[in-house]
Amino acid sequence: MVVLLVLVFFLGGGWYFSGRIHSDALEVKAYPVERHLTLEPNAGGTLRITSTEPKEMTMLRAPSTFGLKWAGGYGRVSGPVVATGQGAVERTYEVVSGDPPKAGTKAELDLVAFPDDPAVAFGQAVPRVIYTSPGGRFPAYFVPGAGAASKTWAILVHGKGGSRTEMYRMARDTVQAGLPSLDITYRNDKGAPKDPSGYYQYGRTEWRDLHGAIAYAAAHGADRVVLGADSMGGGIVASYLRHREAGTKGLPVAGIILDAPMLDFERTVEFGASQIDLPGLGQVPDSLTWTAERIAAARYDVDWDAVDYLDHPSWLAVPALVFHGTADTTVPISTSRELAREKPDLVTLVQTQGAEHVRSWNADPDVYDEHVRAFLAGL
Repeated sequence: MVVLLVLVFFLGGGWYFSGRIHSDALEVKAYPVERHLTLEPNAGGTLRITSTEPKEMTMLRAPSTFGLKWAGGYGRVSGPVVATGQGAVERTYEVVSGDPPKAGTKAELDLVAFPDDPAVAFGQAVPRVIYTSPGGRFPAYFVPGAGAASKTWAILVHGKGGSRTEMYRMARDTVQAGLPSLDITYRNDKGAPKDPSGYYQYGRTEWRDLHGAIAYAAAHGADRVVLGADSMGGGIVASYLRHREAGTKGLPVAGIILDAPMLDFERTVEFGASQIDLPGLGQVPDSLTWTAERIAAARYDVDWDAVDYLDHPSWLAVPALVFHGTADTTVPISTSRELAREKPDLVTLVQTQGAEHVRSWNADPDVYDEHVRAFLAGL
């Protein structure tokens, strides 16, 4: 009887948690706009903010930079916290575009901190271009580099479920450094072709779309590239470099810039599982997570070895600047630390104290920008 109960626990629990892997990590879905913030402008350029989401209030109580989206306008909070109390926080803010908020305006917290319109982020018209890969035709933003034309281009890859706007923060630095910058989409993005599997593949297939973007750069005058990526985009970059190592042709890669890169999908899943509490049991047992991963491999064709880019990191043969927040609860910082240990002569790891997932820029934009610009100047 005990053996039967154990079997039922692992098979039933494994089946359930494999479904969680599907819904939380593999499934392509749109997320609704959720305006949890209420804004109350004050005299002197400050804003009183309340939120129905405790996590958002915690974020706003730190001296970090965030965007605010409301109907008809966009703003940004930055600098030290002015005051807190009675479930609210007061921050210095600026209106970036559109109309200023009125008392009681509902708003959405935005990590990008720049409006969707790239012309606002870069201060110039930004052409939309199309590149191709075996997956189809993909839209991208092309931003010319500042100053004299450069033959080194930056190719920028956002994370899972994100969009091109996510890369504005890094792209502003690459453009300022003089690099023509291509902010790309890839399969399963909104407005882009779908992956035949219907799932995110964490680099297994998306690398081909990055390869197509690099071919576009080559056809338009580039002779080498710098690759920049956030989160799952880091896995796409690693997968591309792994295929380069195996013989795929392409432009020389001068260096890479990664922010909270997803370099081992299995360890990322296990990290997430370790933060789940089961009633009466506490943390999800490692053995149950392992069972769920094996079931997910059978149900959804997950090849865990193919999306482990730390097992054989020989793909990294160029300088790399890696940001990772010490409070990241999505991708374990241990994976970036391992890459730095394996490649100490190539990896510069910037560990941003207290920062959550892909929020190193938000924690201190000036420090982030200084690191990126110094890295690019040294290539």
